[in-house]
Amino acid sequence: MRSTELTRRGLLTAAVGAAALGVAACTSHDPIEADEAVHVGPDDELPVETSPADIPTDPPVVTGEFASAKMAGRNTRWAVARPRGVTGELPVVIVAHALNTNEKSLFRPSMNMQGALQKYVDAGNPPFALAAADVGRNYFHLRTDGSDGAAMIIDEFMPMLDENPELNLRIDRIGLYGWSMGGYGALRIASILGPQRVASIAVSSPAMWADPLMFPPRAFDSFADYQANSLFGQQHVFKKIPLMISIGSSDQFYTYTRQWAADLHPPAAFATTPGGHTNRFWRSVMDDQLEFLGRELAHRTD
Repeated sequence: MRSTELTRRGLLTAAVGAAALGVAACTSHDPIEADEAVHVGPDDELPVETSPADIPTDPPVVTGEFASAKMAGRNTRWAVARPRGVTGELPVVIVAHALNTNEKSLFRPSMNMQGALQKYVDAGNPPFALAAADVGRNYFHLRTDGSDGAAMIIDEFMPMLDENPELNLRIDRIGLYGWSMGGYGALRIASILGPQRVASIAVSSPAMWADPLMFPPRAFDSFADYQANSLFGQQHVFKKIPLMISIGSSDQFYTYTRQWAADLHPPAAFATTPGGHTNRFWRSVMDDQLEFLGRELAHRTD
């Protein structure tokens, strides 16, 4: 395993733009076979990030990689940011990234989550760290190629964070954050770990499909895979985990997200303002999400 600190060095900008809007109508109600799912629902396909942009260095971002058995043996990159001016062991928010983004995306200028965290800590709030690992297009569950992004994060990435003395993080009780594909991913990881391990969750525009006729093959390999990993019908799992959901009123996943949230008891903190499936919206709600995450992480239980 190796780690380096990112600096501003001549990297090209490739900001994530808005995904294509609109939901195609599904006019057929005939049952589909396990391998016949077609993509006619909300689109989570963001533009591919081909070249990394400059990453602000306040606070610094540390990166590394490890060979992941849970990701079919491939090298898996990670990135961690601790706020400046803070020493000692910190709790951590695990970040699940969107489709066509990676472990560095939340640290780039378009989102700059570490800058928002530094502002939050400088205002006198309880500090915590941010940590992300690259799952590619895995969608945070076991796929036919043998990779499983959620298992990698739980069984490999989190223990690595706990064992790395330079990072000085604790993982006994974590926060979870994610956007788009990663919004679903953060929720799925929380559903596995449960309230004993997850202090709070904040998600933006979670990519979830309520209709089993309307999911893309990139998200689920088959109808049976959708049934096994869809979070619809699993809302009871979140009964004891504080949850904040933020989504723009013109986001293509707005209807499905409202539908899913309606079955949460107690209800989640549901925030919606004008906006779409874009970095601009996700950045606009980040300060409130960090405050929500930090408030629960501060209630340490031993």
